[in-house]
Amino acid sequence: MDRKTHTLSDADIISARAVTRRTLLAALGLGTGLAAATLAHAQTAPPPPKPTRRDPCRDTDHGPPSDGDGCGKPPIS
Repeated sequence: MDRKTHTLSDADIISARAVTRRTLLAALGLGTGLAAATLAHAQTAPPPPKPTRRDPCRDTDHGPPSDGDGCGKPPIS
């Protein structure tokens, strides 16, 4: 391993910004705006419908009563 050393001079060192202050603030503002819009959209969404309990005494086939749980006639055998 033959490593060559390289000494930096003052001309090699740059202190310029990679991102300007205006670009940084615009990106942060855009990110904050998107986060606020997402949060507002999530809060305005309607809640899911509550499940309703089915009436055990109601048949859905509209035929003769076939439930033996005390609501109708006992099953016909």
